[in-house]
Amino acid sequence: MSSIPIYLIVGFLGSGKTTLLKRLVNATEGLHYLYVINEFSAVDVDAGQIEKEGGVAIAVAGGSIFCRCLISEFVSVMKKISAGVNVGGEMVQPGGVVIEASGMADPRSMSKLLAESRLDQSYHVAGVTAIVDPGVLVKLLLVLPNIKGQIQSADLILFNKIDLHSPEMVDSVTDRVRSINNNARVMHCTHCDVDPDLILKGGGSESLNLLDADYNKCKDPHYEREALAFKGKVALSDLVALFNGPLDGLYRVKGYVECNEGWYFVEWSEGGLSHQAALPQPTSTLTVIWNPAIDSLVVGQLRYLAF
Repeated sequence: MSSIPIYLIVGFLGSGKTTLLKRLVNATEGLHYLYVINEFSAVDVDAGQIEKEGGVAIAVAGGSIFCRCLISEFVSVMKKISAGVNVGGEMVQPGGVVIEASGMADPRSMSKLLAESRLDQSYHVAGVTAIVDPGVLVKLLLVLPNIKGQIQSADLILFNKIDLHSPEMVDSVTDRVRSINNNARVMHCTHCDVDPDLILKGGGSESLNLLDADYNKCKDPHYEREALAFKGKVALSDLVALFNGPLDGLYRVKGYVECNEGWYFVEWSEGGLSHQAALPQPTSTLTVIWNPAIDSLVVGQLRYLAF
């Protein structure tokens, strides 16, 4: 059995990872690629988004696949995948596995994880792509050590959303990134609109081979997370109004909410709030991720609205 390529996608919350994965799903149609979606929260959202695009997705939720609390589950999933996927009643070896790491993941321990679990007998990392939003990257580097690890691990760094920022600012942040990893290829794009072949390339990851690090902490003091289950319907206008106030310390909000007007997929990142009509879901839940060192007013307001 030949070694199965792994294509690792990293990037902070809201940088555009899911957008990129949707493009890859369309590019790999019929090639038996699998998508492993690592959700930091206990509630899976992104795997469902990928399946809507026609991809085969498996969620590993509740932390980072690079922390000890999730490694066993991740290894189990990868071993099952290596045994083959069912295509028309026949077990077929996957053409590749695309892994979307949690936005908080530090992937520098990837080679160590594969070796210690003996997954390196079935897989090799063909490439690591990091997606960054130049508008928030410098601030994130100051407060979140894992972001630097994402850049150091990358073979390809995509500067996404460049249409929202001045060329001078993008150039300045590009210089900052090159000071961390001068070996990776850097590309500028909008909506992650790049040639999929640049990501799904052959060979191996040169950057990861230069790195070695301990596994991520299961309880990272830089992050707090909570799944807010809404007990009843809410007015969409009331939900949207909460994001017009102070948002200090807030990192990410994402999920499906049942509103008076119907079901909506709601997500917030540094780029702003968006909401779109959605099909009914099993639960009305928003996952919220924030900096516990800052008393985030909006987290308390969302709890009150959910109650």
